[in-house]
Amino acid sequence: MAILTLLLIYGQQYWQLDLVDLNLTTKVTTEYNKLVFYKGITFLGKTLYLVVLGFLLASETKLRYLRVAKLWLITVVTSITLQVVVLYLNDSFSGSDLYNSLLPLLRNTYPLASGVMLGLCLLKKAQEYFLKLSWRQILVVTIILTGSPTIFGQDPLAMWSGTGLTFGLVMFLVGALIAKKQVDIQPWLALALGLISGGVYLLLNYWMPYISRDIHGDYSTAGRFLNNGALPAVLFAFFVGLALLPYFRGIRRRWRLTFANFAYLGLLLATNNVVLPIVKNYFDKKYPNTDVLIKAKAVFTQCLGQMGWLILGTIILALLAYLPLNTYLIRKSYGYDLVDVLRSTRSWCQSNKRYLYGLIGAIILAYSSFIFVSPNFKITLNMGPTYSAWQYVFLARPMMIWLNALIIIALWCLLFGITNRYWVSTLGVAISMLVLFVTENIKVGIRNEPILPSEIVMLKAIGELLHMADTILLVGGALGLSLGIGLIVYLEKKYPQSKLKWYSRLVLIAVACLFFSPSFFLNHNKGKMHIVSTSLGNDPTFYNQLLVAQQNGPLLQFLNNVDTQVMVKPAGYSKAKMAAIAKKYNLKADLINQTRKNDWHNQSVIFSLSESFANPNRVPGVELANNPIKRIDNLMAKNTSGLMLSSGYGGGTANIEYMTLTGLTVANFSATLPTPYTQLVPFQKQAWSFNQLFAKSTAIHPYQGVFYSRPTTYKKFGFERFYHLGSKYKITVKEKIDRSPYLDDNTAFANTLKVLKERGNGQFINLVSMQNHFPYDKDFYDGTEKYTANGSAIVDENTANMVSDFATGLSYTDKAVANFIKEIDKIQRPVTIVFYGDHLPGIYNGNDMKKDGVVLHETDYFIYSNKYARKHGAKTKMVKATGLVAPNDFPAMVAEQTNSKVNGYLALLTEVKADLPAMSTDPKMNATNNYNTMVSFVTKKGKILKLEQLTPKQQKLYHDYQLVQYDMTAGKQYLLKNHDFSK
Repeated sequence: MAILTLLLIYGQQYWQLDLVDLNLTTKVTTEYNKLVFYKGITFLGKTLYLVVLGFLLASETKLRYLRVAKLWLITVVTSITLQVVVLYLNDSFSGSDLYNSLLPLLRNTYPLASGVMLGLCLLKKAQEYFLKLSWRQILVVTIILTGSPTIFGQDPLAMWSGTGLTFGLVMFLVGALIAKKQVDIQPWLALALGLISGGVYLLLNYWMPYISRDIHGDYSTAGRFLNNGALPAVLFAFFVGLALLPYFRGIRRRWRLTFANFAYLGLLLATNNVVLPIVKNYFDKKYPNTDVLIKAKAVFTQCLGQMGWLILGTIILALLAYLPLNTYLIRKSYGYDLVDVLRSTRSWCQSNKRYLYGLIGAIILAYSSFIFVSPNFKITLNMGPTYSAWQYVFLARPMMIWLNALIIIALWCLLFGITNRYWVSTLGVAISMLVLFVTENIKVGIRNEPILPSEIVMLKAIGELLHMADTILLVGGALGLSLGIGLIVYLEKKYPQSKLKWYSRLVLIAVACLFFSPSFFLNHNKGKMHIVSTSLGNDPTFYNQLLVAQQNGPLLQFLNNVDTQVMVKPAGYSKAKMAAIAKKYNLKADLINQTRKNDWHNQSVIFSLSESFANPNRVPGVELANNPIKRIDNLMAKNTSGLMLSSGYGGGTANIEYMTLTGLTVANFSATLPTPYTQLVPFQKQAWSFNQLFAKSTAIHPYQGVFYSRPTTYKKFGFERFYHLGSKYKITVKEKIDRSPYLDDNTAFANTLKVLKERGNGQFINLVSMQNHFPYDKDFYDGTEKYTANGSAIVDENTANMVSDFATGLSYTDKAVANFIKEIDKIQRPVTIVFYGDHLPGIYNGNDMKKDGVVLHETDYFIYSNKYARKHGAKTKMVKATGLVAPNDFPAMVAEQTNSKVNGYLALLTEVKADLPAMSTDPKMNATNNYNTMVSFVTKKGKILKLEQLTPKQQKLYHDYQLVQYDMTAGKQYLLKNHDFSK
């Protein structure tokens, strides 16, 4: 049996490789004949393997359904084990493979093994009909069933050249029937007939290339018989099986079943589609241009090693599957029929119904959790259609329902393990979940955002929170909680449930802890838990917490937000080191301030983020009929301007916004912190932002304020007002263009002017527009023919239309900006605007990110000071500022432009701007709001450098910058306590 298993694994692993030598195009070689010989032998082994399995399980007619259940369990455990192996060997996991593991027959995961299981189910009826036949008649039936593909070149019974379910079923039943027959042929004669059949099989494969060449003039049918379903291979298995039959009949039933488990496991390992592709890649890489015969020997050696693992795996599976099923199912007197098996299953369900009810309750709670975070029971995808939450979750996100149910079950296991009281645990978890979901619903109604881990700290102020709540809600909640507690007490006394042993409780607690522990690794990019969770459908994006909670479920999304490593601690971080850095840059600030005469309290500064603003004419392979931003180009020519290196493409607005406000680069954060607005700022005790240098600060966003947790973030940054749709501070002068759903840039600038004039001098405004947001394929604007797009990067009409529509939007921005500049020039106070695009739109499908990545991450910017500001010391154009900059350079640049004094931190940013290349995540990638890459340095000429390519002086400066960023975000925040450095 071991030899057959080795032959089976060897054949399956080796012959899946792409052997050029077997794809004849010119002539038959000696090497080809050798390979055909090897392959033919391995195929003979596979066919005989199925017959032997039939021998081993032929007597299992009474227990056939239980045996099928055991084989199914072996299949599931083996498949999941193989997936875990692949996860660690290849860092890959497939949700589809998980379904395949649980439903191998329906998903056709293991066709031959499924044929064996199906054969077991049909074994009793097959023996009733076919045991009346002689073994010779059984041979005729076998030839008829399996021989049609060989004889006629057609496959009416779906034998699939000996790889299909039907073939596995037929050959298994052949073995099982022969095992029950009185055979009147001598073993030596049967063996001789088998060897003759095998010889004919090998000779047929040897001569077929020549026959194909003579008949067809090519080698198109050279491999017609080179499969384990060929008739001579079937005859070989039949007659050799007859020869071996007396030896198998002498084996005791217990050992036959053990061999059957071993053989079935070997069949799974040899025919799986999980590990085999990895083995193929391994040998392809190890022997890329090696003689295939050498490969054959290498694979054979590898298979010998796998035999050892196979034996070990059999022992483990015997413990996991064989022994429990034997003792619990087979050795109990439940009867031998399917009805009795179902009856025993029903009895088990009745004795464990409290757990089954709990499982059903967990599923219902998990499903309802999605509904609680879906206002009006609707889910609207990003700029997409709106669905019924009831239908969308059930039909499109079923795996997420199960994952959220598992979270609830794990909580129950933890509580039951601790209390050992069924009703306390079951109703306690159910009531807690309902309270949580109602709270989620209330928060969604108020803030359009689910509950996040950062808000747990608010429990410290539970008294203040209760004062804010509605009295009716508090009374109703208290009443409901009292009724719930009363119900628990009543059920514990009236219907007490049996308790668990101490060791069972420990197991429950350990399982719960093991279940929740991966939450601290869910967002470790390329980590094992991340790979598994995302393959199952978990989408841990963070730019729209509400939408992702509606898609992942609020419980899973809560866990997604638990795992946030802000930043790796730089070498040398300490209180003393940060004090030295503060002293160093405070002195540099004093030197800079000797030539600066303005203070921030006299300045009005606007950071104007223009959604997706970037001139399409700069994109390689794109040409527009007209320039959509000619007015802005004129402004750029006369003022501080250039290109900004964005860390996003097609998205990532809040990340750019974060960098401009804080002077920190997202590229320094860990891979698990792609979105500081939602993952970092709400957690910080203090968060430094440029607006804190001003007496007054305002944020304006003419759209919904929910995205990126802006209300929470702006409050943490110290913004006093946040104007957005539905806010306390109203967006006025609302205008739209043609069919666009977004408020236009005229609206954005009109509201900015209103605030600018109302709040007087010494203020900071952070303006985030929405006019040019995607989608671009909805024909928002009229007159797009003026900006017709052509060029090599325009791959189709749809791309051309999107670029033209986008460019038309830019033309409206161009006019709005020009008008705004005219208006601020009328103000008799110093006003400076930093106008910049956050990222390019993701519409340039004809460009290769690896080739054009830097250009596709460059947006336009300019810094303009009004006439009054220029008369009072502001610069018109900083020569050093032109060229490629990073968003985190803007605070230092606007300080230089306005001739304003700086603190120690701005002095550091000034040096970073002057001496370091622009910093960003990898510009050759277009991932946004996903996972950070290592920091890239991009020179003004667009060359990407690694850290080690910087000069020693630059590396020292960058290390200082890293230390400061770590201290401000993940460290002890020593620098924020240093007034000269941060104020």
